[in-house]
Amino acid sequence: MTFAQLVDLVVTVVLLVLLVMAGLLISEARSMVRSLEKVSQELEAEMKKLVHEVSGLVDDAEHDVSKFETLLDSATTVTNSFGGASRIAYSAVVAPLVKAKALRAGAAKLIMVFKSQPGEGKGGR
Repeated sequence: MTFAQLVDLVVTVVLLVLLVMAGLLISEARSMVRSLEKVSQELEAEMKKLVHEVSGLVDDAEHDVSKFETLLDSATTVTNSFGGASRIAYSAVVAPLVKAKALRAGAAKLIMVFKSQPGEGKGGR
């Protein structure tokens, strides 16, 4: 065997080893790609479930906010009604009571003034 044939044999063996290694690397890369695709699909399914759950939670929150706004409107209406009722009650009940008490106090004072004056004689003025 000549040197040139030996070199050709070594180069051929090295090329075959490199081809086998390249084939193994390609096979391993394909396997990794399939695994990554599977993981990607699982993550996508999980994300879809999570988005669906969050969407439901947002819908529930919107419903609760709507209820709260209705409750707040009702509370505002009741507060305004009580404010109006209190003004009406004050003008219908309290104001006349204050006036009646003032009239009573004034009448009592007038009576005291008349009682405390010494009587003038029988002829009047």
